[in-house]
Amino acid sequence: MTTAFQKRLEEGIQQRLSSRRYHYVDNSYAYYVHPCEENMREDKDWFARYPHIDPAAFMAAHAREIARQVLTKGTLYGLLADRHSRDTLLLVALYALLGHRFVRFPYHTPGATARRQALHERCRVAEEDPAIREALARDAFGVGCRLERYRARMAGEEVDFYGTSEFLYQLAAFPPYRYASGPVSVTVRPGDHVIDCGACYGDTALFFAACAGEDGKVLSFEPHPSIGQLFRRNRDLNPRLARRMTLLPAATGETAGGTVAFSLCGPGSHLEHSNPRLQRADIPLTSIDAEADRLDWPRVDFIKMDVEGAELATLKGAERTLRRFRPRLAVCLYHSPEDFFRIPRFLVECDLGYRFYLEHHFMNGWETVLYALPAAAC
Repeated sequence: MTTAFQKRLEEGIQQRLSSRRYHYVDNSYAYYVHPCEENMREDKDWFARYPHIDPAAFMAAHAREIARQVLTKGTLYGLLADRHSRDTLLLVALYALLGHRFVRFPYHTPGATARRQALHERCRVAEEDPAIREALARDAFGVGCRLERYRARMAGEEVDFYGTSEFLYQLAAFPPYRYASGPVSVTVRPGDHVIDCGACYGDTALFFAACAGEDGKVLSFEPHPSIGQLFRRNRDLNPRLARRMTLLPAATGETAGGTVAFSLCGPGSHLEHSNPRLQRADIPLTSIDAEADRLDWPRVDFIKMDVEGAELATLKGAERTLRRFRPRLAVCLYHSPEDFFRIPRFLVECDLGYRFYLEHHFMNGWETVLYALPAAAC
């Protein structure tokens, strides 16, 4: 039996392969980072070699991949509470099948590159400490990219931070870990108590602290030792926000206690150590339930999870907190195809009355986030 999601997916393949309207030569990550004729050449050459692709032949040749998209995403499609979320999930599935030549996400608007550059120039601050300048230049903190020092407004606060121009663009055009469509909003609010799992170097934690305001609190988890040092530097640049922020140098999971092997590879660092080419660290393991009990917060209002594939384990280690407080959730799904059904299924089985929404926060296949809003807040 053909489901609504499968029908729309097959129609989307037909439409995008049949119409030149959906043939993109300026939608690769290389072009996004550095827009120039050279970075369009590969895609122009590809379309010159394959000017016409028969949709029926494509679907026959890729039947297994299409079936996998239906299997992993079809259930979530039926759970999503609004059209925007369903349309977004369809785009994510089409991108997985067709790639950047046929699918463009709303995040990548024609003016995105120019706006990002303008924000970079307007917000960049000269770093006076030569040691910090040198450390950032050689990526001494292991973030995997060159960071700059910026000063920008976040939720009415003037914030100094080490980060990227991409984050500046997100703040201005597509705020991270915030869902907003029609009357529905899932975001950090003034006074919120926030749990931030996978804080990296703290740019998002600063944003959360600014949104939460004077009465809010942000508890962040970041297990990477060097990146955690940069988090502390970002926090220390902002004493007003620092009073609202706490960092725990630990990974989150289903249980608390002991240590786990951790592969160090910048923001993509993850639990498990199966690749001998990556540096290993043994880091403490804790759970949201254990830390919520330890802190004895009167409530938890918002939980964000971007923990490189450990989202389901982290949710299982937060079940008592979820049942007690019914927090709003922003949970990354894109690290594993199976998470598109495993994570919503776990939340449905908890029977907490959540309504589900979906947003995609980047120009390629990264940053698909599931939002959960308790029914009382809808």
